Amino acid sequence: MTGLYERLSSPGTLWFEATASHTRYADSLLFSDPLEALPLYAGDDIHAWFDRLESRLDEGRCLAGWIGYEAGAGLDAALAGCSWPEDRAGLLGWFGVYRAPESLDRAGIEAADASASSGRYLVSSPEFELDETAYTGRIAALKEEIAAGNVYQVNFTGRFRFGFEGRPESLYVDMKRLQPSAWSAFLNTGDRIVLSFSPELFFTLDRKSIETMPMKGTAPRGGNAEEDTAERERLAACEKNRAENLMIVDLLRNDLGRICRPGSVSTTGLFETQTYPTLHQMVSTVRGELREETGLYDLFRAIFPSGSITGAPKVRAMHLIRSLETSPRGVYTGAIGFMLPGGRMAFNVAIRTIELSGGQGVYGTGSGVVWDSDPHNEYLECLLKAKILSDRALEVPGIFETILWNGAWLLPEDHLDRMEDSSSKLGLTFDRDEARKMLETLDRELAGIGGTHRVRLELDRTEGLSVSSRPFIPDPAGQPVRVCYAGERVDSADPLLRHKVTCRDLYDRALHEAAERGCGETIFLNERGEVTEGAISNIVVCLDGQWYTPPLSSGLLHGVYRRYLLRTRPWIIERALRPDDLLRADVVLLCNALRGQRVAEITALH
Repeated sequence: MTGLYERLSSPGTLWFEATASHTRYADSLLFSDPLEALPLYAGDDIHAWFDRLESRLDEGRCLAGWIGYEAGAGLDAALAGCSWPEDRAGLLGWFGVYRAPESLDRAGIEAADASASSGRYLVSSPEFELDETAYTGRIAALKEEIAAGNVYQVNFTGRFRFGFEGRPESLYVDMKRLQPSAWSAFLNTGDRIVLSFSPELFFTLDRKSIETMPMKGTAPRGGNAEEDTAERERLAACEKNRAENLMIVDLLRNDLGRICRPGSVSTTGLFETQTYPTLHQMVSTVRGELREETGLYDLFRAIFPSGSITGAPKVRAMHLIRSLETSPRGVYTGAIGFMLPGGRMAFNVAIRTIELSGGQGVYGTGSGVVWDSDPHNEYLECLLKAKILSDRALEVPGIFETILWNGAWLLPEDHLDRMEDSSSKLGLTFDRDEARKMLETLDRELAGIGGTHRVRLELDRTEGLSVSSRPFIPDPAGQPVRVCYAGERVDSADPLLRHKVTCRDLYDRALHEAAERGCGETIFLNERGEVTEGAISNIVVCLDGQWYTPPLSSGLLHGVYRRYLLRTRPWIIERALRPDDLLRADVVLLCNALRGQRVAEITALH
């Protein structure tokens, strides 16, 4: 189904992708067109919230969404001290109410993935919220608690924060390929997008039969059949993995015992190894039969959050987590899943999960701390787990600025501001002081030559900063520039459109085609048919006496001269423009910092 990710751009559309055929729910399901949304905020009555969810199920509706880790503090009086202040905790859960999901087959999913993989995105400046000293100090404190016998294991976590531009579906497809997992999810709840690549099932429910599959222990796949078998056998025999797995199994057996019929809780397949495309995992299966009177609130109160991401004993571990972690976990380590009429449910443990909102991303990571854990190694493990984010950086060769010199520099600090911002987001190293010194040296040289010059300040990924110049002859004053439309459309979500990168094939090609048509500039449209920019110019139009320029969300470079105009001409309004607007405009201006403002002759646009 090639329209899958287009549909996921609509708020309230949720996608659950299953690749684990050994579970009850192996179908991949799409929930769309929600009838209503049922959010849970800090301070809300969580019991009443679960009652509302259950009432929708009783009405024959379907539910899909997530419940965040911090919601667990409201489920048990013993966890009251684990909550965060309301202004920091924010949204604790979100479920949409739906008529029925659609089931998609593997061929349709692969076609949609192939389409989405061509999109671009930019992950910039991932930064862990704890430095090594702070992190290892907290691990040491946990080890003291373990040594004192207060707790056996604690799952300690932290958050990586990063900037994000571009198409989240392309990030989803990339991450899914790099971290194949049993249960993936793409949730667009409107205020945020959640991408999850969980290897761990939280629970499934079929009427009254509940099943959990705690996961502890992984091993890489081997290079050949013999090595693969050896890795799997090594995992199965590892005493440390077995001990941790058994600890969580015992915890979950205890949790299920609170809501299941006496004698119905059993463990099957203890320490089984399951094989996925890139790894083997140790899992155990715990099953039980719910008591007849068990409601939705009772179910989650007994088992949420999963013991595999808290530690044991759960209550003490959660209090330590609250006292030592520096920010709320949010969706991370909560649960993501769906509920269908007739008592059918499936939830994963929300690990390997990304939250995207407002151009920012959060990625949680952590590890289980036991008595012999090495604090330094635990810190390195967190960095290693998040390396997949830094590896997502777009490897552009470089960026550049074209600056006008005519006895003095025109808007030099604006050019340096843009280069500094782009270098940070594109993973380039920029020394602003060095750039200034280069320009100062060139300024003295050009002063001895005189005239007007165009100066190229370039930052190359491997070669660093360089500067060059050549004489510049301005266009004849008052002569309109004939323009035409570019043959290729741009993707408004392409993050590289917002940076002046050295790979400019798209623009060079469009300018060449425009010249063949007798035009001096070309105008791009995006996938929605909106006007974006020229190959070397931003666009400003006057319509019925009001000045407008396309917004950055249409997909364009925030040109230096555009910045200057918006800063000094407050009457210019950012608004999406279409070709018809250009045809009926009083005037169309082409603007850049080298050539200033030029009037466009739009006859070729008809």
